[in-house]
Amino acid sequence: METQTEDNEIYHVNSYGPAPYVKQQFVKRFRYNSIFITDNIRKAVKEGRADYTPISSRKVPDLFRKKVIPIDVALVQTSLPDESGYVSLGISVDLTKAAIENAKLVIAEINPEMPVTHGNSFIHISNIDYMVKNVSPLTEWTLPVMTPERLPIIEKLAINVTRLVEDGSTLHIGVGNVAHEITKHLCSKKDLGIHSELITDSILDLIECGAITNACKTIHKGKTVTTFCLGTKRLYDAINDNPNFQFYPSDYVLDPDIVAKNYKMVTINSALEIDLTGQVAADSLGHYLYSGIGGAVDLHRGAQRSVGGKTIIALPSTSSDGNYSRIVSNLTPGAGVAITRADIEYVVTEYGIAYLHGASLRERVLTMIELAHPKYRKELFLKAKELGYCYQDQIYNDPSKGRFFYLLYPWEHQEIFTMKNGTNVRVRPILPSDEDKLRRFFYSLSKEARFYRYFSAIRALPHSLAQKEANINFNTDYGIAAFLGPESTEQIIGIGHFFILFDHSTAEISLLVRDDYRNQGLARFFLKYLSKKSKERGVKTFVTELMMGNQPAIHLLKDFVKSGLAKNGRIQNEDGVTILSWEPV
Repeated sequence: METQTEDNEIYHVNSYGPAPYVKQQFVKRFRYNSIFITDNIRKAVKEGRADYTPISSRKVPDLFRKKVIPIDVALVQTSLPDESGYVSLGISVDLTKAAIENAKLVIAEINPEMPVTHGNSFIHISNIDYMVKNVSPLTEWTLPVMTPERLPIIEKLAINVTRLVEDGSTLHIGVGNVAHEITKHLCSKKDLGIHSELITDSILDLIECGAITNACKTIHKGKTVTTFCLGTKRLYDAINDNPNFQFYPSDYVLDPDIVAKNYKMVTINSALEIDLTGQVAADSLGHYLYSGIGGAVDLHRGAQRSVGGKTIIALPSTSSDGNYSRIVSNLTPGAGVAITRADIEYVVTEYGIAYLHGASLRERVLTMIELAHPKYRKELFLKAKELGYCYQDQIYNDPSKGRFFYLLYPWEHQEIFTMKNGTNVRVRPILPSDEDKLRRFFYSLSKEARFYRYFSAIRALPHSLAQKEANINFNTDYGIAAFLGPESTEQIIGIGHFFILFDHSTAEISLLVRDDYRNQGLARFFLKYLSKKSKERGVKTFVTELMMGNQPAIHLLKDFVKSGLAKNGRIQNEDGVTILSWEPV
């Protein structure tokens, strides 16, 4: 083959370490084409000295086979040959095997440091044209350094993500500080499995703590399945000749049909930006090309078809310096949409969890604003109204103007309550995005329950009324609800609320539990919860007005006082109304 000294094109997926071929002095000799942009070639791509091909990793092997990307020479690194003449592709099987099978010339660097990996990672030396032995340590990858200010943000985000991961799930987890922090909080889970585009040292941590057993997987049971790994020598040593780790090409591991066979398949991916409607930008910030598609989209599609599967986009609410919101009214012009708003499911930030699949634009917008950093929420809200995404009379309560600004993160105030029948419910503050859930709760109540709550035979709860119950300022009033079921189908079965009166030391309280969940201890729990929050606000006395004859409520107060959770309980009857008052302990 004729030696080519100029106009050589280099294709690469993930490039780590020195990349001299993208330097200006070699511009005539090499043209770099990246399928996934990394730090060492990002500047060259931005300056037009290197190319970027936006494509899913799963589809690249087919481009080799069809000669859409013709390969003259495949330069690969392998392990030492075994007794039968087979070498392993080691830590990178992803696109490497397809490159070897379709190249005109194969040159292999035989490196004793390359681990032998199992799965579909072997090729015979008869398929290699030239072999060069070289003993050198593999490139190691470690986590970027995180500032002390950033750590608690990423930790809150990770805690929210792990709430969605059930025991027995099979996971794909990305790479980086967010992914690492998530794995730290997954150690309490049981029988997790791995079917992932890549694995890092964090996966070893989960194996060592016992969270990953791969025992519940429906395909490749007992095996950690991936296409490549990225980490330190500790990881490379762990996978060496270890049949518990299986490496396969990208077009197999990332095939949505294969991914979907995993029961409870959960994909956890990050994003650079996401707009209020759920469109995800993952490979660029506007026209600034930053990374790549990788396997995220195909894994996402496969998990959506998995029985019990979940797809999660996890991102901090702001850029690392805090100067930009990563939740935006519209993506930066030029941004590529990796996951469309039609395919989005869970979005998670340090401020909570949103389930967007099947939600209207109005519901999405209100939920996404709640996930944004507080300093950007009002701006996003006003832009949403301008774009017609929500009601023009939509209320915006700005909690930052009050004394209790800390409640801008209501998920910190979530509690799990176990009812007498053994069912767990989530009790948390009511948010504006709960408006439609509150309306459905209203229509699930009996006529009697509505009458006792609203003092009239109210038959409807339109937007004008519902949004007042959903918009809590958490300063002069405080509302909570009990949510039953997973976030994707959750329903409200009870609400509690107090409003601080003008004397600032008395609060009027109201409680309402769905008829079929009464006598389960929920109303009593509401009283305890609201008593605690009211005392933080200086409330010394509770009062509530009841329709005459509301014996369950009277019995509840008597029991509350008798148990020592309240004192000085008083009952007065005036003009057909019963007034209860008590002091929280």
